[in-house]
Amino acid sequence: MKEVNISYPISQIQYTKPRRKKLKERLNFGIMYQHPRIYDFTIWLNDPSGLMPKTLAKSIVGNSVLDLGCGTANLQTFLPNGVQYIGVDLNEDFLVFADKKSRGTFYKRDVIGDLSDLKADTVVLADVLHHVTPNHQKLIENAINCARKKIVISACYEKEEGPFKQISEFIGRRIIDNDGLNGQREGAGWLKLDELLQFLVKNGATNFQKVLSHIHCEINK
Repeated sequence: MKEVNISYPISQIQYTKPRRKKLKERLNFGIMYQHPRIYDFTIWLNDPSGLMPKTLAKSIVGNSVLDLGCGTANLQTFLPNGVQYIGVDLNEDFLVFADKKSRGTFYKRDVIGDLSDLKADTVVLADVLHHVTPNHQKLIENAINCARKKIVISACYEKEEGPFKQISEFIGRRIIDNDGLNGQREGAGWLKLDELLQFLVKNGATNFQKVLSHIHCEINK
């Protein structure tokens, strides 16, 4: 992951509209990450009813939420009024987009970097663990250190072997869901269901449930 640390909100950054990327540069990003609106549309296609963010929101405790790897801050829409929302991500275009559409404070930070200055009652890891592999343990540790009360997790997993597994993985990892930020991700791969469950249990997770194609669980402090 790129080492970037900005300790003040994204709204205070002098932001200029990014230049149009050349084709070679665009090839470093999957379809979802070409533009924030494309990202939001893809999320909606996969979950038109908003079941995953609704499930996450129901698990929130306390008055503050820290969303690590927040993307365009879709979760914030489902939180009750009065809950302080803090979003952290490395994609500056997404953060500026989120800052315009959402109530919250946004930071351009590396989620596996030093986050010791960020605290919240609930920390959320929504569909982000596989993006930081092989450093997913560090992300869990950061979440635990930042949370006062609870960590809420939604995580995908690798499908079992099948005749089209390699093709589907290539399409998913390189063409659709490549955020362009983690050069180690493709070589590291990701966890199958049993491996993911073992990893989460080892870190103290409980209250498991399957929500669409993801595992939802919690770590209580």
